[in-house]
Amino acid sequence: MMNENEKKVVKEALDRICSHRLFANSPTHTDLLKYLVEKEFNKEEVNEVIVGIDLYGIDYSENRSNSTVRSYMYKLRQKLAKYYDEEGRNEPIVFTIDKGQYHLSFLSADEYLKPNSKKESVTIPVRYLKLAGGVVCLAILIIYAGRTTGMKPSFIWEDYFETQAQNLLIISDQFMVYGKLGDGKRYGISYPEINSQGEYIKYTQDHPDDVLSPTDYTLMSKMAPYTVKSLSQWFQSNNNDFDLELESKLKYDDIQNHNIMFVGQYKTMSLSKSLFLQDSKVFTTFGDGFKYKKEGTEKVYDTKHGDPKKVEYAMVSYTSLTASKSALYFVSNNDIGVMATVRRFTDETWLADFQSQLKGQSKHFNALFEVSGMQRTDVSCKLVELEILK
Repeated sequence: MMNENEKKVVKEALDRICSHRLFANSPTHTDLLKYLVEKEFNKEEVNEVIVGIDLYGIDYSENRSNSTVRSYMYKLRQKLAKYYDEEGRNEPIVFTIDKGQYHLSFLSADEYLKPNSKKESVTIPVRYLKLAGGVVCLAILIIYAGRTTGMKPSFIWEDYFETQAQNLLIISDQFMVYGKLGDGKRYGISYPEINSQGEYIKYTQDHPDDVLSPTDYTLMSKMAPYTVKSLSQWFQSNNNDFDLELESKLKYDDIQNHNIMFVGQYKTMSLSKSLFLQDSKVFTTFGDGFKYKKEGTEKVYDTKHGDPKKVEYAMVSYTSLTASKSALYFVSNNDIGVMATVRRFTDETWLADFQSQLKGQSKHFNALFEVSGMQRTDVSCKLVELEILK
């Protein structure tokens, strides 16, 4: 194990990293790095499952393919590499994590620059490229430009795939409280009026006779793991990542500081309810679906149950909530609608066709989809109404 002097050097290096802009605005990756450093200090076993359970409370018995930890580790490696290529290039000690691994290594600057070092790939800081001469640098830039030509992401995802983009995926969840039922026992109960700590406080003030207390858990539907997996794969394929937050814990600061994505039900929205469809002139929520009203014509799109198939409606809304941040909502009061639209909007071919329907008028829109099918593998997702936002 490391002696105290060695630990002191590592801790000082850790403090410098965590105060850097790449990490200061990313508490998720800062906490992960600190956790890995502590594990290495104690020479404790660390793997995907251990990290997932310890840091994020993931239940792998329900979803063994959960990719949350892999996604965070991928972005952490990116942030570390970028840090050592820029302000951290003079650090005496370098933190590295081999690709596909979770153990953190502490290398000297000389070891880090060796071709056979443990670093997952060799990243040569700019100051070393200068030694090779301008011609070599120019050649590298030309090759890189050639490789990236034609790889521009879809217009919907441009802001999310910027190199230093701060992205946040908001997952709808149901706030739960303990309350007594007719048998006198306490159970976890959900109330439609309560989906945040603030709403809980207001409800108990308005209903002082109800003896309630908040639980230490919330509920999510099955769309949560499926959409997190789909979006994680989509972001990883575009060399980027996102943080996670539950709707019940969402704060205005989260929205102001991130490009946001929301997946889930309108009926469990709290803060997001005041933001969703705020710019629409034709759409409102209605029952278990949506209402469309334009030029005196009104249409109701509500969930239909029955044989041979179930029909529901999902809204995809793309707008901006601040001058520099984008917002993308995948909303349906049923799981299939959310999962189906996420699949559509992470398909490059389908996105190119959808973009043509906007006719270059704007990149912001509200799009209503009819979704049918009882199984995830038996889904039809058809655009039925489109509002182009000016």
